Amino acid sequence: MLPGLLRRSFEIAAFSSVAVLVGCTARGGQMLYMLGFGKAPMIEAQFRLTDEPVLIFVDDIHECIDWPQTERYIFDELSQALLRNKAAKRIVPLETVDQLRQVVEDFNKRGCREIGELAGATQVLWLEVRDFLADEQIGGPSDAAFIGVTVKVIDVTQKESRTRVRLWPVSPEGQFVSVSLSGAEAAEADTKADIAKELAIKLADAVASLFYDYRADDFAHDTK
Repeated sequence: MLPGLLRRSFEIAAFSSVAVLVGCTARGGQMLYMLGFGKAPMIEAQFRLTDEPVLIFVDDIHECIDWPQTERYIFDELSQALLRNKAAKRIVPLETVDQLRQVVEDFNKRGCREIGELAGATQVLWLEVRDFLADEQIGGPSDAAFIGVTVKVIDVTQKESRTRVRLWPVSPEGQFVSVSLSGAEAAEADTKADIAKELAIKLADAVASLFYDYRADDFAHDTK
């Protein structure tokens, strides 16, 4: 108990000393903020993606998505979010996967690790769609549209051991991420295409934030 009390007393004394030095002026408040007082805590990345090529693979194996362009929206928005926040340096273009889909025999029967290898990636960021709703007929004030995915990172270079193919997370079920639009947001989006686009933007920001550091008050999303 004593070491903890001493540490707490030291922190209080340090804060008081700084407050006395800077005073209660606006400039003093800015200095305190610069020193870290009043800032939301940093949330560390749950996993660091490689600097080598990463393949984003949106897998709707359960056929939840009923709007064809949604997967492309998710790919585009997530690619931009990862690159913008320096969570990834190189993303395999979606056109590469489209070409493989046309020329590789039994493409749909191949695992995402193998697809990543064929695409020249080192890791696969695998999103498996679990829930999806993007309806123009708004039925209530909340959760008028939503999407939920499980997220996994797969090591493309690991061929010998299946248990070591998944780099993250520890749980074999993956990291669940879901986002939604309120009735007002869905109504503002208007068309089903616009609703799907807004969901993709929200989902991309939420998924990307798993792979870089950010402040706790930057935005909120649901994970399990």
